[in-house]
Amino acid sequence: MVISSFFMTGCDASKILDVIQKVAEGVQKAIPAIKEVIDTVSNTVNSTNTDTATDNTATATATRTETDANNASVTVTNPTDDEEVGTSTTTATTTSTSTSTATSTDTSAAEAALANYRGGRLSPSEFARLFGPVAREASKKSGVPASIILAQAALETGWGSSTIGDAKNLFGIKGTGPAGSIRVPTEEIVNGRRVTINDNFRKYNSWQESIEDHGRLLQNSRYARAMAVKNDPDQFARELQRAGYATDPEYASKLISIMKSNNLYQYNN
Repeated sequence: MVISSFFMTGCDASKILDVIQKVAEGVQKAIPAIKEVIDTVSNTVNSTNTDTATDNTATATATRTETDANNASVTVTNPTDDEEVGTSTTTATTTSTSTSTATSTDTSAAEAALANYRGGRLSPSEFARLFGPVAREASKKSGVPASIILAQAALETGWGSSTIGDAKNLFGIKGTGPAGSIRVPTEEIVNGRRVTINDNFRKYNSWQESIEDHGRLLQNSRYARAMAVKNDPDQFARELQRAGYATDPEYASKLISIMKSNNLYQYNN
């Protein structure tokens, strides 16, 4: 364009070359300055990229550290009451809650099954399956060994065949119960002789009620020596006999035999 403009103005060739030479010299002198500008811009861009990369690395490192801390299992040696053990405490609480819920469900199912029982003789294994879980729960409240509860109920009722009419009386307890009483003939050992007498026996609204009343009865001071050995079911049976729970002189040995032959000890807490 420069050359064309010169030709258009009528300039001669020597003047055109002179102008071109001066332009070239000017460009050559400007090159170092241009190069300096380019280098400055390049350094600035590289520095910015480096800083950005460093910032990204630092951010990633910080994020990983925080994630690792959140996922770590916190272990506390001999924690005090006000110390928390992170997710371990939550897990333990959840497990405990789940176990408690499962136990409650099992107990409710056992009580429902017992409520549907209409009486009648059962095999020893059926008797234990029906009454065992309920006896275990009752034992937790009264302290009476579950194996004793089961053995007494089995002996007094003939494995469910006789519950004193419709009284739902599992333990042959005399007197007046929550549902009144029922008068029936019963055999007793008096002065070494077996005699039949009529007597009143407690009547209950449910089998559960009978089991709970039995537990309350054995809290009487009369049976204190038995309760003192509640962790020894066999000795508990002997102390029941000494306290006069039944007049049968073989009462304790019969209870122990029933517990052993049917492994009723498995229901003890």
